[in-house]
Amino acid sequence: MIVRVAALIAVSLLSSSDEEVVQRTHARIVAEDVTVQSCREVISRDPEPGHAAINFRYEISGSKRAGASRYTGKVTFALGEVVIRVPRSIAWKGMSSADRTHADALVRAVYHHEVGHVRVAESLRDALNAANTISAPDYFAFGAAADALGREGLARFTRDEDAYDELTDHGRKQHLAPGELAGPDTLLWCR
Repeated sequence: MIVRVAALIAVSLLSSSDEEVVQRTHARIVAEDVTVQSCREVISRDPEPGHAAINFRYEISGSKRAGASRYTGKVTFALGEVVIRVPRSIAWKGMSSADRTHADALVRAVYHHEVGHVRVAESLRDALNAANTISAPDYFAFGAAADALGREGLARFTRDEDAYDELTDHGRKQHLAPGELAGPDTLLWCR
C-alpha cells in the first residue's frame, strides 16, 4: 500500500486541470441525466456513480539485433481509448434550490474523481515508459521478457487504479488524495 500511495503522490505532481487531462487523452465523455425518486436513491445507487474505462496497453518497439547474439528493444505503454461515464445532472421530484446546488456539486465531484483515474493511468504510463531497453540472447527470450514486462505493467495499472479507489473510497473521501487528485468528496447530503 505504501508503494501505491507513493505512486499517487507522483501523480499529484502533474499540474493540469481536469479539462486539460480530458483533452490531452482525447477522453470521450458519456454523460447522462439521472432522474431518481428521491435524494436517498442517489446515494444508495452505486458506490461510485461514474466510471472511467481506460484501455491501458503495451507494445514492443524497437526490437532489433544488437550484435551476433543479442536482441534489444523496449516495451512501450500507452493509453488507448478513454471513456469517462458521469452524470450530466441529477434530479428528483420536489428538489429545492439547495438540493440542486448539492446535486450539481456531486456531479462535479464525480467528474473530478473519474478524471483522477486517468491521471493515475498517465502517471503510470510515463513511469513505465521511462524504463531502459531490455535485451536478451535471442529473439524468443526477448519476446518472453518483453511480454512479461508488459503483463506486469498491466497488472500494476490494475493495482494502482484499485489503490486510488481504496484511498479515496471511490471518491467519497477524495479530500484524502494528494495534490491534484484531491478534491471534493462524492457525497450528497439528504435532508
